[in-house]
Amino acid sequence: MQKISPLRSSIEAFNKFKALRAGKNNETKKADNAASTNPFGISFKGAVIQMDVFEKTDKTNSNTAGNSIKEKLQNTGKLLTSAWVGTINKFSSIKTNVIAFGNKIKENTIAFTNKVQEIANKEVDLNIFKYNVSNLQNQPVGELRTMLEKELQGAGNE
Repeated sequence: MQKISPLRSSIEAFNKFKALRAGKNNETKKADNAASTNPFGISFKGAVIQMDVFEKTDKTNSNTAGNSIKEKLQNTGKLLTSAWVGTINKFSSIKTNVIAFGNKIKENTIAFTNKVQEIANKEVDLNIFKYNVSNLQNQPVGELRTMLEKELQGAGNE
C-alpha cells in the first residue's frame, strides 16, 4: 500500500476543485450568452419581452426578390414598438428611484428638525461656580436644601 503525503492529497483535492469550478463557470457563461443574444430583449415586470412577440404566427407568401415596402414598414413598426416598451421601462424605473430618493430626503429632514427641537428645548446652565465649596459655605441651609431638591428632580427626569 502506498502512503499519500498530506501535500500530495491536498494538491489532488485542489485540482479536482479547480476542474469542477471551471466546469461550472463554462455552464454559467453559456447560459449568460444564450440570454444576451437578443438585443431587443426587454424585461417588463419580470417577463422578457422580445421582438419575436410582435411577429405573426402564420406565414405569408414572401417575394423571392426580397422584402417589399410593406414588410419593411412592418419591421420598422416592430422596432419602434420595442423601443417604446424599453422607454416606458426606463421611465418607470427612474420614477421609482426619484420617489425613493425624495422619501429618504423627507425622512432625514424630519429627523434633523426633531433633533434641532430637542437640542433647543434643553436648558444650558453656564454657572460653573455654582458648586464651588466657598460659595456653598456662604449659603443658608434652606437654600442648600432647595438646590439639592432641584438637582435630584432634574436627575430623576433624565
